[in-house]
Amino acid sequence: MTKPNVTSEELFNFPCDYPIKVMGKDCPELYDELRLIIERYAGRLHHNQITSKNSSKGSYISYTVRIVATSKRQIDSINKELIENPFVDYIL
Repeated sequence: MTKPNVTSEELFNFPCDYPIKVMGKDCPELYDELRLIIERYAGRLHHNQITSKNSSKGSYISYTVRIVATSKRQIDSINKELIENPFVDYIL
């Protein structure tokens, strides 16, 4: 018996709570750019949607931004812009 093909839309069961995790050097520009990019696709963020954690030496910071994702296209668009941003080192 073969498994039926499952689309990414079905896998995520949109709309759904979706965490976006980003890491980069600890600078104000990273936070500003991160907000700008995500708000372009997910609407205005409330401060309680964003959490941060500094690295042990304090050089890097990771942000987790929780959004209500509405489609795979939305997630892909956010990730594409984040990857292209010079302040972003990693997307987890």
